[in-house]
Amino acid sequence: MSAPLPQPSPPVWRHALEGTLAVVAALVTMAATAWVALALLGAGTVAPLSRLVPTLVSLALGGGVTLESATESDGSADGGGLGGLFGGGGLSLSLAGEVALTPLTLSFLGTAVLAIAFFRPLRRRGRPTPAMLWARCGGALATAGVAVPVCALLARGTARLPESVQERIGERAGAGRTGGFGGGGGGGGGLTSALASVSFRTDAVATAFLGLVGVAAVLAVGCLAARRTTLPRPLALGGPRTKWNAAMSTLTGTAAVLCCATLAVAVLAGAAALTGREQAARAAGVLLLAGPNLVAVLLTAGMGTSWEAGVRRLRPEGGGMAGMLGAGGQDDAAGGDRSLDLGLWAGVGVPLWVTGLLLALLLLLLAGYVAAARTPARTARQDSNALLGRHTDTALRVGVAVAVATFVLPFLARGSLRIGVSLMGSEMGGLSAGLGTSPRLSALTAFVVAALASYGGSRLHGRRARRREHPAGNPAPRPGAVSSRRARSPEDRVIS
Repeated sequence: MSAPLPQPSPPVWRHALEGTLAVVAALVTMAATAWVALALLGAGTVAPLSRLVPTLVSLALGGGVTLESATESDGSADGGGLGGLFGGGGLSLSLAGEVALTPLTLSFLGTAVLAIAFFRPLRRRGRPTPAMLWARCGGALATAGVAVPVCALLARGTARLPESVQERIGERAGAGRTGGFGGGGGGGGGLTSALASVSFRTDAVATAFLGLVGVAAVLAVGCLAARRTTLPRPLALGGPRTKWNAAMSTLTGTAAVLCCATLAVAVLAGAAALTGREQAARAAGVLLLAGPNLVAVLLTAGMGTSWEAGVRRLRPEGGGMAGMLGAGGQDDAAGGDRSLDLGLWAGVGVPLWVTGLLLALLLLLLAGYVAAARTPARTARQDSNALLGRHTDTALRVGVAVAVATFVLPFLARGSLRIGVSLMGSEMGGLSAGLGTSPRLSALTAFVVAALASYGGSRLHGRRARRREHPAGNPAPRPGAVSSRRARSPEDRVIS
């Protein structure tokens, strides 16, 4: 049965419209997932979801969140504490901080929806011209340039801090040692009132720039990695695509499978939450936001990336009154700081880096096998003119791509929260918490591991292909002989 004839390619304006709709679909998917995750976490008691959802979407696009105290304490309550000491005259307590975190589940869903909606409609159509593809990209980038800043402008509001968080920050700032800032007792009433709520906002300019860079990167990588699509002939048969399509499509597919696995676990946890299990609801909410972050930590730890999670106390800035008031709490600073080297953490009896390395080796072995299967067969002339063998060529391309990913992923998967309390403009203290990393030479280690594992996978595919082509009873060809099977062109194997 013959394949259906491709439909004619639509006009340029429709390509631009479809590019626009691809970005809109990606942002809507990210927003819907963020809303579900926040609802599972019960975040509606902290701030309106209509403000938190665009905030999470902005974080997923690379933006950062700035925190400021919504109210300030003047330290004059009841004439006690410091307020009474200075005659009730305006000792201003304020809070400031920032949040830097990328919820990679939202980033993955936005990337997947954008790529599918952008490239998949081209599959059953006639080959577009370069102008049509440029119009498609222009529609996507123009829509992102408008929608992302609007989303960032909506990502601002006021959040109510839980009492436990207020008390913890107050203790870190030394309130418990000074009898309270502005009024009564060890509860730190003035300080607590200053920390009752915080206002948050997102930098629209930085978010818009990073969002545009992200959309452009997805489209550029998609032009190399997309398989079930039809692209303009100069791009489809160009050197970058014919050389990198097999490796890039395999690795992006592997990453998509891992991210979908975390989504599946989140769905199962969400189903368990319907029975009233609060812990399952929290687990589902966390996985819907940061499931791929955990996978990135696991795999990069196996490649030698050093990950550290910790909570630390912020010391006052130098001397002066702020330093003197904060010095009372320095004695137990060492006891308050906590850190954990995740690479050496053995939750199941095996260090995390060993688990990550074994998982990475298995995935890269399969990636080498699949990449070899997707690589077009060489002709006799190509084989004689090639500088590297087929298996070595596949291994090097996979190794380079994995090394780049290992270098970039730590910057995306890490996160930090910093909150400081200031008195009259001088920082009294506070706390910082986060997941940090030091890549070191992990990219080089990743290149070596990926190249060796994918080389083994490519060799395995070559052996199986020879066995299928020459069953028992037929003599196998000499090692240097060229297979009699017709070699498919890049147009057949890579593009269509």
